Amino acid sequence: MGRINDGVVIVGASAAGLSAADGLREVGYTGPLTVLDEEAEPGYDRPMLSKSLLAAEEHSAPAPLRTEEHLAARGIDLLAGHGAMGLDIDRRLVVTNWGEAIGWRHVVVATGVTARPMVTAGGTALPTLRTRADLAAARRLATSGRPVTLIGGGFIGLEVASALRSRGVEVTLLCATGLPLAGALGDEVAGWLHGLHLANGVRFELGAATVSVKETARGHDVRLADGRVHRATSVLAGIGAEPATDWLIGSGVELDHGVVTDAAGRTNVEGVWAAGDIAARRDPLHGRHRRFEHWTHAVEQGRRVGLNIARGEATAYDAVPYVWTEQFGLTLHLLGERRPGDTDIVVEGSVSTGDFVVVHGAGDELHGATVCGRVRALRTYRKLLRAGASLNDALGAAASA
Repeated sequence: MGRINDGVVIVGASAAGLSAADGLREVGYTGPLTVLDEEAEPGYDRPMLSKSLLAAEEHSAPAPLRTEEHLAARGIDLLAGHGAMGLDIDRRLVVTNWGEAIGWRHVVVATGVTARPMVTAGGTALPTLRTRADLAAARRLATSGRPVTLIGGGFIGLEVASALRSRGVEVTLLCATGLPLAGALGDEVAGWLHGLHLANGVRFELGAATVSVKETARGHDVRLADGRVHRATSVLAGIGAEPATDWLIGSGVELDHGVVTDAAGRTNVEGVWAAGDIAARRDPLHGRHRRFEHWTHAVEQGRRVGLNIARGEATAYDAVPYVWTEQFGLTLHLLGERRPGDTDIVVEGSVSTGDFVVVHGAGDELHGATVCGRVRALRTYRKLLRAGASLNDALGAAASA
């Protein structure tokens, strides 16, 4: 079975992919527009899986990113249950799991990431939290009455810990670093966040990576790098994600821990673009290609790619990175990016009260800001970061606030 299409094919009904579709229609692209969604049910906001949805009642389902009415009004042909299996750049075809060969003039890769797997010594994959099926499994853990051990002290692990504790589940979190998220937040804010979790009953095993998990009659023995063994009843892993690029291997599209793009979202192959979690741009500071796995970035970059295709442009996506996380009723906002060796300065409020603005920088360079409670400050520090303002500029802005 095949489809003739000389328009735009978007691979992935993700936040980035659907935003690209909207961007195309927004500025007048009227050609064929096809979105491939490997899941049978409509695309949804994955970040909400570890936030409100895990904490919610069992009947609560992920809200679709776009309604059927929205798609129909914009002439977006969404093919549910159709995943990409390969890309032919010579004949300009996307091959699907249905045996289709869909032609394209432009293709947008927006397949995002998959949860990084962790398997037991016996080869059993541990549960993760990335899909609707994962959410259902995590909810079963939440209602089982058994303690849960979380492996991984990143955003997902901490959000899941918060959600499970809100449902009365006994939680232990294993974290390789001395404080969870210390690299992203700095020691003072990370210490406050750690204390918030402790105050809400989360137990921690800090400072050693998990090296193996062995199934036992009572659950799992989790061995840490320093020799400690944590005995767990139920385990859920949140150790990061991997870009979903297997279907592109051998296609000719450059891959390097993601799909390599320029600032505009273009790959090395004419007509092939990428956006969202899967897109990897050259980072001069780190000397390598980097991806940003954050919802706002995916939405804004996806829209920019759609606009570029429709307009025949190559305008760079240069928004200030933004991340947010909900834990125990508080929302933490991260603007820019804290770098290794940065100084962390509290410029508003107090970290101990959970109402603060902390700026991150080195010398007189402003690199980022972390905000909790003071939402009005986000606009100020976003503008400063976008303008390339100095650390002194940020201190001055705080003094006049």
